[in-house]
Amino acid sequence: MSRVIYWVSICFCAGFLILPLLLVWPLAFNDSSFLSYPMEGFTLDWFAKVLTEPTWTNALWNSVQVAIGSMILAILIGGLAATGVILTSGGMQMVLSALFVSPMVVPSVVLGVAFTYAFGRVGIGGGYFSLVLAHSILGAPLVFLSVITSLRGLDPNLDLAGASMGASRLYRFATITLPLAAPGFAAGALFAFITSFDEVVMALFLADPASTTLPIALFAGLRDRLEPTIVVVALLLSLVSLLVLLLISRLQKRNAATRF
Repeated sequence: MSRVIYWVSICFCAGFLILPLLLVWPLAFNDSSFLSYPMEGFTLDWFAKVLTEPTWTNALWNSVQVAIGSMILAILIGGLAATGVILTSGGMQMVLSALFVSPMVVPSVVLGVAFTYAFGRVGIGGGYFSLVLAHSILGAPLVFLSVITSLRGLDPNLDLAGASMGASRLYRFATITLPLAAPGFAAGALFAFITSFDEVVMALFLADPASTTLPIALFAGLRDRLEPTIVVVALLLSLVSLLVLLLISRLQKRNAATRF
């Protein structure tokens, strides 16, 4: 009976999440210029339009640039934070961990308003730099959690063995800890990248016309014109997210294999 309940729950949750996507995705191939059923025909023209129209291509390039920049900064912040926190003990480790993951529990609207005011006060304003800084704050907790989980699974005797041979802490980290924790760093980097790539709320506050990202262009399309290009962009974003999740799953399996 428990097995039946388990599979019924899995199928219900999967259907609840996947069914809306399966209903919308076919509209990306609709020959009509409106989002409507029944479909009038099959065409790939909307994909060609998304990949050639400057509105979409510029937004896509902006999203990639911002996501890569914020990913690098998030790796530095979250990775260093996890490495430092794992060396502490007791209540201090809990306090520091809660501090570094706190951006995850603050609403994006609140963060957007706060960053807009703070960046304006220091003269940064909107643009690529402000987007990279803001998105890295969202990605850093994900990197922190991924890396610290990976570090907790390592055998501390390996580091002690290196120390007994006279290796410095930096050398031990570069040659022992970092290679073993590399899957955790890579998974955190992917989480940070996809978080920045899909983020829209803070981008609405911080982006200027020259740094409009793909989610903002998609949001504007939903507001101004309902045509299949919107579904094409949503389909492409979904495929990118799925690819990243598969890579993360593979990295997690590899990380688990390195522990044994």
